[in-house]
Amino acid sequence: MKTDLSAHLGLEVDDLFAQERFYRTVLGFSTLYRYTSRNTPGLRTVMLRRGRIDLELLHRDGATASVGTPRQGHVAFEADDPDALYATLCGLGLAGLTPPRDTGDGFREFSLTDPEGNRIELFRRIRPFARPAPAAAIFDLDGTLVDSERNYYEADRLLLADYGVRLTPEMKRRYVGGGILDMARDIRVRFGIGESAEVLAARKMATYRKLAREHTPVFPEMRTCAEKLAARGMPLAVASGSPIDVVTMVLAANGLDRLFAVVLSTDEAGRPKPDPAVFVEAARRLDVAPDRCVVFEDSAPGIEAALRGGMRCVAIPSAPEPPLDPRFDMADLLFADGMPSFDAESVLSWMDASSR
Repeated sequence: MKTDLSAHLGLEVDDLFAQERFYRTVLGFSTLYRYTSRNTPGLRTVMLRRGRIDLELLHRDGATASVGTPRQGHVAFEADDPDALYATLCGLGLAGLTPPRDTGDGFREFSLTDPEGNRIELFRRIRPFARPAPAAAIFDLDGTLVDSERNYYEADRLLLADYGVRLTPEMKRRYVGGGILDMARDIRVRFGIGESAEVLAARKMATYRKLAREHTPVFPEMRTCAEKLAARGMPLAVASGSPIDVVTMVLAANGLDRLFAVVLSTDEAGRPKPDPAVFVEAARRLDVAPDRCVVFEDSAPGIEAALRGGMRCVAIPSAPEPPLDPRFDMADLLFADGMPSFDAESVLSWMDASSR
């Protein structure tokens, strides 16, 4: 066997996103690719690299273990010819031998176990890795498709002013992309406000609805992007943290409702971002597999939600002042300077490259 062949370590994990973020931010790994298996239902993997070290994180739906409990993992070594090596090893009476198979991410591999039961994979890459071509796009609304963040800022400012609290841009950044009720709960505790979170959220949204009816402009380049994707025949959805009546009102007022086959709110999905529920439900309604969906997002919780849902993500931070949340660097395509740097043609070129 050659001595210059590659190897990697595989770890089974419960929280794929959190583990990827840990190895990136703490240990300096970079992401090579993310993959949803079609050969093994419920299996998603992330391949990471640092220098000459490759690390594969694997998550299987329904497989969980408590923190500190040893998890199944594997070590993998490249082989010149997995089929020939398998045939040789079959005559040695080794434990745990599994027949060679082709994986969906481009490997030919088989596995065996060592005398203490540790799993070993022998593999050879037989074709370059290629993710499935994007087949649908899901847009966040506020701060991504439309310039509504200033309306939300003003609604928050007026609400807090009634309780003697001055809202600053730094305070507002804390809540970008989060749920309306979650923000209300937080400010109630932080500032000792006597009203319930539900009352605070209702007061804020009453003010926001008035402001939104008066003026909520579309980002011109984002409109161009959505129109060009629709012209290609790509189904589009909006998945927003705003109430559904606000979402439909803003889309209709800007003539965008005709572009979107699905319009959805986290109120309907049941859980706010960074939970992926609203994006997963949007993909289900579009009848497109999550790993073939591209999400457009302006917030760190939205990026996390997209990646937790197994989707690709284009990130355009609505508050691009450094330092950016580390989750922005995990996006598949990042316009780090925010909406002024966003370019529809760059997105289309990236999608085309992803299809090859």
